[in-house]
Amino acid sequence: MALKAATLGALREPEFRKLFLGQAISVAGVMFTVVALPFAVLSIGGSATDIGLVEAANLVPLTIFLLAGGVWADRLPRQKVMLAADFLRAVLQVTAAGLLLGGVARVWHLVLLQVAMGVSEAFFRPAYTGLVPQTVSTERLQQANALQGLVQSGAVTVGSLFAGLLVAALGAGWAIGIDGLTYLVSAWFLWRLRPRPITRGAPAEPSFVRDLVAGWREFAGHTWLWVMVAGASLFLFAIEGPITVLGPIVSRDAYDGARTWGFAAAAVGIGQIVGGVLSLRWRPRRPMFIIAAGMSFAALPVALLAMRAPVWTLLAALTAMGVEWGLYDPFWLTCMQREVPAEMISRVSSYDTLGSLAFYPAGLALAGPLADSFGIGTVLWVSAGVAIAVSLFQVSSRDVRAVHGWPPPLSE
Repeated sequence: MALKAATLGALREPEFRKLFLGQAISVAGVMFTVVALPFAVLSIGGSATDIGLVEAANLVPLTIFLLAGGVWADRLPRQKVMLAADFLRAVLQVTAAGLLLGGVARVWHLVLLQVAMGVSEAFFRPAYTGLVPQTVSTERLQQANALQGLVQSGAVTVGSLFAGLLVAALGAGWAIGIDGLTYLVSAWFLWRLRPRPITRGAPAEPSFVRDLVAGWREFAGHTWLWVMVAGASLFLFAIEGPITVLGPIVSRDAYDGARTWGFAAAAVGIGQIVGGVLSLRWRPRRPMFIIAAGMSFAALPVALLAMRAPVWTLLAALTAMGVEWGLYDPFWLTCMQREVPAEMISRVSSYDTLGSLAFYPAGLALAGPLADSFGIGTVLWVSAGVAIAVSLFQVSSRDVRAVHGWPPPLSE
């Protein structure tokens, strides 16, 4: 009963419940595209390098426009910013599905569509981070973040399993089309949302540059924040990039193609569910230290991919890594949302995301050529070493170790 009360507490607040349901469905759809997109590229004759280019095409505009997205999300109603982004993404994904199903898709089509998806995400993401505290009471903020993480993990698991089977049976176009429709469901829930207004300072003459500078000062003023972001940036460049590009290739050559890769993503999702359940009630004294140390867990599945180890060992390692990821977002987002003023959270969030993603497109674009030059195994072994180095860098920071947890949640 204690777990049930903890799980449902934030969902008793109606505005958070709307946001929660809309994002649950949308995230499940996103996982269809995550699994389908690399196989869509392969199905039209693309290579590992083409997979990297298509994936990077989303991230480059995302990083370029994130700061603008953060400024506008702090100026405009965040709900409306997210609505516009959802409608645009629905159109883009349905278009991609039509091109693939019609047999006329080319790599450059997917690149252009992913560019537009990245621009949309650049406005949606900081608005979303800022909107969550407007839909739930302060005492339940970590619980809300944990529930969002749980629904994302569940969506990752279910979406990945169905996506892998659907791509294997019918092709990538259907999976991407379903993703497009889920954005419309998300938009419907957002339309019905009535978030709390936030208290802003005295209005001043609008200045984009001044808003950016204020956001940077707030971001840089928290040492633990930028140390963690710097580590995340290296992680995405040297670990996530190679896994995203080379994982489907290893799966195709050594395992069972899209089906195995879907199971791999689902294994991560199962681990995230476990981590999310833990974060509902676990309030560690040093939450940043916990997630920084856990970054080292990524080394094992990357090494197993390099060895082309038995599938069950890979899935077990990915599940363990997923537990770390399930803890990461609730701890990270709650620290940031509690420490940063509400009227600046979207800008600080945009610096967080920009810093984390700054080199990720390069990691995606370089993974294929580096694998061609040095071998897939070599690139993956280097990635495993970087995972351990990133964790050591983050836990060595006194400020990361000093960030304290929060008071106990409300009794239900």
